[in-house]
Amino acid sequence: MWVFLALGAGLLQSARNAFARSLAGSISPVLNSWARFAFNLPFSTTLVTVLVLARGAPATSPRFFALAFATGLAQLLGSIALIAAFRHSNFAQSIVLHKLEVLFTAVIGAALFSEMPTALAWLGILVSVAGVVVMAPGGAIRARFGAGSVLAIAAGLLLAIVGFFLKAAIEELVLLNPWVGTGRFLVAAHTLFHVTWMEVVLLTSWLLYPRRGELALVPVHWRRMLLQGSFGFSASLGWFWAYSLTFVAYVKAAGQVESVAAVLYSLLLWKESEVSRQVPGMALTLVGIVLVLLGGSPS
Repeated sequence: MWVFLALGAGLLQSARNAFARSLAGSISPVLNSWARFAFNLPFSTTLVTVLVLARGAPATSPRFFALAFATGLAQLLGSIALIAAFRHSNFAQSIVLHKLEVLFTAVIGAALFSEMPTALAWLGILVSVAGVVVMAPGGAIRARFGAGSVLAIAAGLLLAIVGFFLKAAIEELVLLNPWVGTGRFLVAAHTLFHVTWMEVVLLTSWLLYPRRGELALVPVHWRRMLLQGSFGFSASLGWFWAYSLTFVAYVKAAGQVESVAAVLYSLLLWKESEVSRQVPGMALTLVGIVLVLLGGSPS
């Protein structure tokens, strides 16, 4: 199941990033990130309300809330860094460089969390990363000196850390609520809700104090913000659920399909014709994903 969840989440996240890209020239990265989470919250709140009415509220703990907060904070910083990258380089370059997070994730997981991929999955991770590097316009060495590339890579590192905080939060809920069973959809949905409201509180506080005037732009752009939030909710639910079922690195590797989708969006929506040269990288990325799927197994 994690395979379909990760692939679907990657495609949905690319659509969400496309809406964020369309807003990047009109609003600040902070307000753009706020829109992603604030317009996600009604969807996650509705889902959790239905689940509570049907199954009851799960038990929680201070450790769960601490992990949820750490997840939200790291995700916010990563999201802001990625959206800021859109202002300095094209959409495809920002996306493919931030997707180096899969390599960061594999190394962190193996070194610190006993998540050791199989040999075939390692090969797939390395091949998909090679595809990401090839897709980066101008090559990774040249792109490294640009502010947009640095921001995108920083976003990837932060989002790699997010996966482990998030999985720990979900596992804490499973430990506290053994009745949830093996599917883990319920705990993924509840974790998503708590992480999201924390992110909204953090970003709203930031906007209300030093950047109050920016919220006046919400009525102007609310339609695209709503679309960003709806796609973000669907993608996040897929990510959260998939993380609970297997290694974080496997999920992120399968989610590299987002990089391929980003190139297609750049070609079709923004007519960034230079990205047509990224087709070999797209092919490598897809081969890497297939190898991960063949070599991966649930934890």
